[in-house]
Amino acid sequence: MDVLSWNVQGAFPKYTPIERIEDQVQYIEENANCPDIIALNEVSRYRRDMWIKELREVGYSEIVHTLDWAEELGESDIPPHQDYSHVNGNLTAVHDEFRGENLTRLHPSIRYGPWDGSDLKDWSTNLPEKILHTEIEVEDSTLEIWNVRAVPGSMHGEEKVKILENTFHRVLKGSKSPCILTGDFNAPDRELSDGTTIPWRHEKEGEVARRWGEAELNILTGLEEKGMVDVFREQHGYGDLDILDVSHATQTDDPLAVSPGEIEGKRFDHMIASTELNPQACIYDQEGFACSDHAPMISTFGL
Repeated sequence: MDVLSWNVQGAFPKYTPIERIEDQVQYIEENANCPDIIALNEVSRYRRDMWIKELREVGYSEIVHTLDWAEELGESDIPPHQDYSHVNGNLTAVHDEFRGENLTRLHPSIRYGPWDGSDLKDWSTNLPEKILHTEIEVEDSTLEIWNVRAVPGSMHGEEKVKILENTFHRVLKGSKSPCILTGDFNAPDRELSDGTTIPWRHEKEGEVARRWGEAELNILTGLEEKGMVDVFREQHGYGDLDILDVSHATQTDDPLAVSPGEIEGKRFDHMIASTELNPQACIYDQEGFACSDHAPMISTFGL
C-alpha cells in the first residue's frame, strides 16, 4: 500500500493557477505512479470541481474533502470567521486499483466523542476544514486516516495549537483501528542529530509557550504509546542523510538545482502510522518542488 501526503500550495492566490493543478495531478500519475491513497492539504476550495475532475480522470473515483466546510465558513460574517480566509481545505482519495473500498468521511462531534477522563471535549478549533477524518475498509480491517494541516502560528496563533491538540487527543483516545496520521503540521522548528525535537517557541516562557510546545511534541512523538511511529525517522534515523529530509525548502532558492542532501528548510510534513501496517519505505520526493513549495511525502506499507 502506497500513501502520498502533499501540501499542494492552494492558499495564495485563492484561485490556484490551473496549470499548477494540472502539473500536480500529472506528478501524481506519472512520477508517483498513482499511489493507493493520497492525502492532499491546502486544496483551494475555488478549484474543487477541477481537482475532482482531474483526479477521477487518473483513477481516483472515491474522493472526500472538507472544501464544503471551507466554503460555508468562508461565506460567514459571524465572528470570528470574518477574520479567517477559509480559502482551502483537505482532500483524501483512494485509487480504483487499490483493494480498499468504502472511503467514508467521519464527522467530529462535541456531544459524542472520546473525552472520557478529560475536562475538554477535544474539538475547539475555528478551522475544522483543516482536519479531515476518514476510514476505509481494507480486506478484514478498517483503516483510519487523519489528513491534517496545521495553520502557521505566525498568522493564526492559537488556532495552530488547537488543531494539533484536537487531532492528538482524538487519535490517542478515540482511534481503535490501524491508523495513519499525516499532513503538514507546521512543526517542529528543528530536529537534532540525536533525535531531539525542538518545537517552536521553545525559548519563550509562559502558559502559551508551554501549551504550544506540548502540542507540537505530542503530535510528533506522543502517539508511540498507541503503537504509532514517525515513518520517515523509523526508516532513516537522524543526523546527516544523503536523501531529502525536509519538506519545505525555506532556505534553498532552487531546490531542484541541488542534490537532495543539500536542500535546507523545515520538515513540516509528516506521516505517523500504526506499526501493524508494517511501514517499509518513506521518502520526500524532490521532484515535487517543481509544482509546489512542499515536497510530497510517499510511504509504502506492507499491509
